[in-house]
Amino acid sequence: MFTKIHHVAVVVRDADQALGFYRDALGMHVTKDAVIEDQGVRGVLLEAGAGEIELIQPVRDDTGVAKFLAGKGEGLHHVCLESDDVAAELKSAEARGLAMIDRAPRAGLAGMIGFLHPKATRGVLMEFATPVESPHHGPAAQPIKNLDHVAVLVSDLDAGIKTWQENYGLPLERTSESQALGIRQAFLPIGSAFIELITPLGAEGPVATALKDRGEGIYLISLEVANMDERVAALRDKGVRVGDPMGSAGSRLAFISPRNTNGVSIQLIERSGA
Repeated sequence: MFTKIHHVAVVVRDADQALGFYRDALGMHVTKDAVIEDQGVRGVLLEAGAGEIELIQPVRDDTGVAKFLAGKGEGLHHVCLESDDVAAELKSAEARGLAMIDRAPRAGLAGMIGFLHPKATRGVLMEFATPVESPHHGPAAQPIKNLDHVAVLVSDLDAGIKTWQENYGLPLERTSESQALGIRQAFLPIGSAFIELITPLGAEGPVATALKDRGEGIYLISLEVANMDERVAALRDKGVRVGDPMGSAGSRLAFISPRNTNGVSIQLIERSGA
């Protein structure tokens, strides 16, 4: 059974440079920083409430991560779901005929891990993880309260919902439509976060353009902040480009320029009454 989004991974050229944003500007606490020799990467985990952001930097040129960086550049790489039995999850996925990368668990930064091929989840590279040690939490009060949600582009919303429900047992909370944003959405909760599936209403707009140019896959990550105005001001003081906060039903949003985030679309969200 999957219990939460363990982390979302970002491929970077230089983890130290990326930490200048994720740790120093956003204020995220580093929970682990290590080189995984057999994977040829340096991985850094940063705390985001119950979830984490993982920075992965290739340290060799003959790895999948290095090839990803060479072909696609810096940006979002995979989503990791936590389970108490990664071996059982991999066996179940294989028995259902899903496209596999790993058929047995192996050691990784998040514990015992295994990957499914992006074909299994409509363009999203998925990792399963069972932690083998307790995380090293930072101070109780942090600027980033939680990994709020991960938005995933799909060409067919109903087909996307079916994939995430059948593959990972996620319940469908609701669907909605936003004419202002030009999208249809589906919300599938997991732990204290959720997966948001989005598809464009028409052929115009940023979501439609992203789907046309990049295809299905991870679109953005949303991080919950304790105080939007304070966080936006702090980021701007450090030279980070952040849009003006805007209100929506029950929340306020602000978007950080991908120029500052190693190619990642990041949404900050402040939830009313949270």
